[in-house]
Amino acid sequence: MKIIQSFWTKPTYHNSDDANARFNGGWPNQKYAFYSFALSALTINRFYNQNELHTDDRGKELFNNLLELPYSDIHTNLEKINNYHPKLWAFGKLVSCADQNEPFMHLDNDIFIWNKIPYDINQYDIIAQNIEVNFPGYAKTFKYMLTNFDSVPNELIKNYYKNGKILAHNAGCIGGKNNDFFKELYKTAQDLIENNQHHFPNIDVGIFNTIFEQQLGFAIAEKNNLKVQYLFENIEPNFAEIIDLSTVPLFSKFIHCIGFAKKSIFACEQIEARLQYHFPEYFKNINTKLHRLFPDQGFDIKIEPSRLQNIFNFYDFVENITVEKLLNTKFVIQKDCIIDFNAEPVTIQFTIPYNRKVDKKDLVGWHSILLYFLEPVSVQELYDELSQDEDFIKRFGENITNFKTKMLSFVLEKTLLLEILQPEPIKVLQSI
Repeated sequence: MKIIQSFWTKPTYHNSDDANARFNGGWPNQKYAFYSFALSALTINRFYNQNELHTDDRGKELFNNLLELPYSDIHTNLEKINNYHPKLWAFGKLVSCADQNEPFMHLDNDIFIWNKIPYDINQYDIIAQNIEVNFPGYAKTFKYMLTNFDSVPNELIKNYYKNGKILAHNAGCIGGKNNDFFKELYKTAQDLIENNQHHFPNIDVGIFNTIFEQQLGFAIAEKNNLKVQYLFENIEPNFAEIIDLSTVPLFSKFIHCIGFAKKSIFACEQIEARLQYHFPEYFKNINTKLHRLFPDQGFDIKIEPSRLQNIFNFYDFVENITVEKLLNTKFVIQKDCIIDFNAEPVTIQFTIPYNRKVDKKDLVGWHSILLYFLEPVSVQELYDELSQDEDFIKRFGENITNFKTKMLSFVLEKTLLLEILQPEPIKVLQSI
């Protein structure tokens, strides 16, 4: 099956302070947008021979001539929609998917993979990343649409009143064998847009994108009785399950830096480090070129060498360990962290690795578990102890079965992102 990606440049270069706009692809600056485009395409190419880009003339210049990414083909079919509103950032994807006449999967260019995506083409008409049920953001704009729009697709209205809630499928990963679905979705969304453009000043157009792409897509799929395979089940509204860069590749083999995740300086740091770690020659060559062409985008600001070495050591660590061995690896709080037992609640003081600023956190909730790491302890030992604690069992309830996985994620995050923990007896993550 072929992979396609799309990039309509008009939304990316439309400067907007709208939180749901796509200036710089949603990243803090163009530097991280470039790194994301590259890491996405390069990780996909490790598992798929055919990865095509659908873009416009400006996008072809960017991806082919500037970023030099090895797409199997680059189409400029999005040139035909440059008369549309620049905040309609999802429209280019709908056009790209509607142009397909064979099975495909579209992956956003902020998706990074460490394995093939297991789409069962014999059992399912389409595949989507996950289902969204009453996720925040949709309701206000959808209510305005129902009350004020000149026309709203019947599928949207019927689906909403039939189910009594807003249902959508996240289209970070979207595709399948039913090409007619994507053609119908594009045409219906196009009519919805063109009939109601005069309402754009009164709505959050960014959220409107998720409605005509994802909520409408769900409604049309249900209307046509299509079988949808979801790549992930029971995704939380904060998308924690698919933005966990700390557990790659042990647990996380599909990362989607969705929307708000791009704003995290930790995510930006990890995208840059991952590109440099997995594709060092590409990173070196492209960074030199980008530094020269975009001197104001921070390409001369690099991750501090000692920090980068710690990150690379961590990557080496998780790349070469099994889950079973990791469960039995002891971790301990770094010596330069300060626990204040006189504070109420107890606090931990530490230095943030990426900017060397001192920070402090209350040891409450999940962070209270850090107190168990004053002495070296493994996740398996901690689980064995806490699973016998009645108060703990009451707190976690039926989620106790997922505790080990969540604890491993917590420990790896505190090791990689904040350097609060380090594995014992391995000393490779100590600050230089």
